[in-house]
Amino acid sequence: MVVTGAALLASAAALPGGLVAGQPAAAASVASLQATAAHIAAEVNAADTRLQVLSEEYDQASLRVQALGREIRADRSLLHRASSSVHRDARSLRSDAVAAYVDAGSTSELSVALSADASSLPLQQAYLQAASGSLSTAMTSLQDSRHSLAVRQATLGHAQSAAARSEQTLASSKQAASSVLAGLGRLERGVKGQLAAAVAQQEQLQQAQAAARAAALRAAAPVVAAAVLQPAPPAPTLVPATASSGSSAGAIAVRAAESQIGVPYVWGGSTPGAGFDCSGLAMWAWEQAGVSLPHSAQDQYDSIEHVSLSDLQPGDLIFYASGGYIYHVIMYIGGGQAVQAENTGTNIQITPVWPGAYGAGQP
Repeated sequence: MVVTGAALLASAAALPGGLVAGQPAAAASVASLQATAAHIAAEVNAADTRLQVLSEEYDQASLRVQALGREIRADRSLLHRASSSVHRDARSLRSDAVAAYVDAGSTSELSVALSADASSLPLQQAYLQAASGSLSTAMTSLQDSRHSLAVRQATLGHAQSAAARSEQTLASSKQAASSVLAGLGRLERGVKGQLAAAVAQQEQLQQAQAAARAAALRAAAPVVAAAVLQPAPPAPTLVPATASSGSSAGAIAVRAAESQIGVPYVWGGSTPGAGFDCSGLAMWAWEQAGVSLPHSAQDQYDSIEHVSLSDLQPGDLIFYASGGYIYHVIMYIGGGQAVQAENTGTNIQITPVWPGAYGAGQP
């Protein structure tokens, strides 16, 4: 979808609805501009889904790099402790060998062993053999451990390098997708501006025609009742449904999430008052209710009990996926509504529950 979005941006002038730079809005019909706006809106939704999938994949790659780094550090610490233990054993064994020799021999024998006389060589060799023989098993074990750990560290190092490359690739893809989404947003705003101008021009024309008809009626008859056009009533304001003031864990999580309404979306964010991403908001809100969740929509879905979408309770988490890969999570608050951190450029808000959910769960 990133390629499609980029191609759309590159060929903006070819889209229906008169999008050529400098062309007046009057040259484009309302119908064609509406079709163009709908087409771009679909591209925006698809690009936004792709961006969220990439964000989730990047989170997983980052966690993998960190886990491999911890394994490498643990192996190095293990080798250091093993090496230190062997060195301590070596010193202890040498000391024991000397003590055993001194206890078993006479003072004259010790003097001979420590002298430079050629006759003392067999005793010196016996001492060295006793010390080195006692250490051979420990030294062999240390060498085997060093070899095994070297092989394991090499394997982990290669895996960590591959994971880091994957992380960098995903970061670049995410940046490119974000740029495409921003470009599509600008294009969508431009088309909507042209559409608004065309609709206003059409309304002016209709008003002029209505005025002309009214003038003709007044001229044809002495008394003509003037028709009064009443403006359309405003759309009813949707009052957000919120969780009750009870003390259940779900209600606590909902109140925590609602306390962050207006806080901006921040990719990877989990800081109250500063910014959240979708899984960061769910993690922090449920943490206020004493429940620990991972910072990943996929991991959250995998770690909680799944519930039916027809039996949702306030605080339940609703998940969305693309190709079986979970990329977004929102929190149900009741009345068919949810609180969520949607995407870059938006603030945490209450929205209707989106259709097409992959599944739901209760922490």
